[in-house]
Amino acid sequence: MSNRASLERTLFTGNGDNGGWGWRIYDDYFRSFADDHEETEVPKDPLQLLTKACAEATPEERLFFEDLLAEGKGMLINESWHEFEEIAPALQAGLEKED
Repeated sequence: MSNRASLERTLFTGNGDNGGWGWRIYDDYFRSFADDHEETEVPKDPLQLLTKACAEATPEERLFFEDLLAEGKGMLINESWHEFEEIAPALQAGLEKED
C-alpha cells in the first residue's frame, strides 16, 4: 500500500446513463468505486463518508480499509489529509458493520 490512500465523493457520468453518486477508493496499487447511490445518500462529511464506504465495502475494499487500520496510516478524503488518529474511529465503526 502506498503512503497516500484516497477516498473521494464522486458524481459518475456514463454512456447514456443519468449517472450515479458514490465514491472512489484508491492508492498506487488498488482502485475501486461505488456508483449506485443517490446524491443524498453519499455523505459530504469526510468521516461519515469513510464510515459508509467501509460499511458497504466489497471484500477487496474491506482489505484495503483493514490495511489502513492495521498499519496506522492516514488518508486523503475529498482532497483533505486526515491523520490516522482522526480516521481510526470511522474505520472501526464502518468495519464493524457486516452486510
